[in-house]
Amino acid sequence: MDFNFFTKKRICLGLVVGLIFSFSSCSDKEKENTSNTFYVEIVNFNDSLEQHISKHIFGKVSYYKNDKLEIVSVNYLTDEFPDIHYFKSTKELKNTIEEDTRKIRIELQGNYSVDSVTYSLQKYKYSNNQWKKISDMGFLKETTTFKNAKQYAMHEYGELIVNNIILYSYN
Repeated sequence: MDFNFFTKKRICLGLVVGLIFSFSSCSDKEKENTSNTFYVEIVNFNDSLEQHISKHIFGKVSYYKNDKLEIVSVNYLTDEFPDIHYFKSTKELKNTIEEDTRKIRIELQGNYSVDSVTYSLQKYKYSNNQWKKISDMGFLKETTTFKNAKQYAMHEYGELIVNNIILYSYN
């Protein structure tokens, strides 16, 4: 009877050690730094479109695999890629911002309409205690293909805008 008791304890202890090792090795895969992390600032968007964009960009990573752009949650990242980009909200920036931190600013131009949305994209780098603009895409206009279904326009705009932000991070 003592033999079975000690065997069960050893098996449980082995499982606990295995789980701890598994979780600690997962956190080692995160290779974020200032050169591959982009903070996204969303300005002047209505609540529903801003929420859609936030949901699909923050906490995500992008990388090219077999010449195809992949966008996944940082929690599902299993491999390491040389061109991986991490996306976070500017609300996550600390009071002391590291030198060479990058951000992408997206700003809605005019009012949101059902058939189109116009926005601008700018890229900034933090240097000498201030944000310096390093790139400006100007204004982009997205139109929806869903003329009769207003609820689908928000989803379509959100997907187009998120894809443009991610592609812009590679330029």
